[in-house]
Amino acid sequence: MIRLETERLILRSFEANDLPDFHKLASDKQNMYYLEELATNTLEESQELLGKIIKLNEMDRARYFAVTLDNKLIGSCGYDMKAETPDIKIAYGMAWFILPEYQNKGYITEAAKKVVEVAFMRDKCARVETGCYKDNIPTQKVLSKVGFKQTAEKIQAKCHDGQMKDRLEFAMTRNEYMCEDNYTDFWIKNLLPEYKFKGEYNFLEENECAEAQAVAESCVGLGFELEILVNINKWLKGEENRAKDVNATDCAVLVHKIDGKIVGLCCTCIYNHGSEKGATVWVAMIATAPDYQGQGIGRNLLLQTLQYGVEHGAKRAFLAVNLDVKNAVKLYESVGFIRD
Repeated sequence: MIRLETERLILRSFEANDLPDFHKLASDKQNMYYLEELATNTLEESQELLGKIIKLNEMDRARYFAVTLDNKLIGSCGYDMKAETPDIKIAYGMAWFILPEYQNKGYITEAAKKVVEVAFMRDKCARVETGCYKDNIPTQKVLSKVGFKQTAEKIQAKCHDGQMKDRLEFAMTRNEYMCEDNYTDFWIKNLLPEYKFKGEYNFLEENECAEAQAVAESCVGLGFELEILVNINKWLKGEENRAKDVNATDCAVLVHKIDGKIVGLCCTCIYNHGSEKGATVWVAMIATAPDYQGQGIGRNLLLQTLQYGVEHGAKRAFLAVNLDVKNAVKLYESVGFIRD
């Protein structure tokens, strides 16, 4: 099960016992006005639709999340997914609905931003596509706030509410998402000669990659511990990062273990060896398993990574962080990172 947190909401996978609340959502005519193809009339129809959603989620063919507020199911937000190639995926048909009494309060925008993050950062989609009727102004406003751009307009494209209506198509690419203000560069431009941390270095072994990957993926949407999800196996081989002048010997994954179990990790590398300003240690990803958060493990791993950089000739440190994740910004600033 995937569980995501925003400032006010919890988004999670749908479950069979959501049926009563799901039926209230799917059978509400005002709520489902623009999604009439998904609207239901009877409890049996809602049960069938909910079963399809759960199955698609389990098969990794879709990500449809139950949007909850104070443990109450108030809406849904998600997308279908298709593979263009074994390594390239497209999220399409992104859609949402929410009970009328919770509309116009910013909940859907909040949920949609988190779901888009999952599409690009967890599922590594190259593109997210969606569309809406031209007279559906509220959805167009949400799409604009989330960062989608209109790509097409189709005149009298589909019958809705007894008449042919124009439809608008929207999309966002991974490059566009990464170039938005979602992630901001932070630097330590003069690394201290020594950082204090508890314990000794513990490096990830190649046969532990699957365990570490599971820890990283469990953190998606849960706070500062996961800024950019990477393929840890590829990281160790130097096959997955955007820095220049990097090979496998420059890459490492530091881990924190409790009773032999990996509960935290940091992917890092040293790059720009020939720079006049000196080599840089990149803090690419810090993740702490949800059950172990709040115990200082992330801070410990961060300090270990900076010390690792110093010992390997780095003069500067770099990371990218979502400014909305205030706990992350606070942590990074507390050890000397400054927004560039």
